[in-house]
Amino acid sequence: MVADMLVGLCGAWGLAGSLAWSFARTRRAMLAVQISTAPGFILHWALQDHWTAAGMTVLTMLLAFVSAALDGPPDGRGVRLARALYLVALLPVAALAAWSWEGWHSFFAALGTAIACCGRWQTDKARFRALILACSVPWFVHNLAVGSVPAMASDLFLMGRGAWLALRRAPVAPMAASAA
Repeated sequence: MVADMLVGLCGAWGLAGSLAWSFARTRRAMLAVQISTAPGFILHWALQDHWTAAGMTVLTMLLAFVSAALDGPPDGRGVRLARALYLVALLPVAALAAWSWEGWHSFFAALGTAIACCGRWQTDKARFRALILACSVPWFVHNLAVGSVPAMASDLFLMGRGAWLALRRAPVAPMAASAA
């Protein structure tokens, strides 16, 4: 009973961050919200013994710290180092998925994490946001398989937010003038 309540509270903490980060105006603010609320989902997964998801969330939180170094000049040493770390980080994603394999849904957690790695590698705020929002699709498959309501709610919100932002930016075709 208490454990279930703690799982739910931790899931709500993670969900709160998922609902908030995409509204941040700067890349750094998005990262700050993601970093501050990732421990909620880490604990949510760990308390349920979903170690692939917990490990992938730890990895993405650590990569969010590295991502802050990408805010420098494009040819700067910090940016080059951070980008190299992101490419190298795809290896731990694969290794972590293999080590903590819990079934086919572990593949989707790893895929979502790989997309998030590619997203956090972006210095352009719009591409950063788009790829991070896109990682919610494979994560939704994982979260549906393991039955995490807070994580599914997070994914559904982020998929909807991503679709709304894409539609808002899509060019609108002019209406054809009717012949009189």
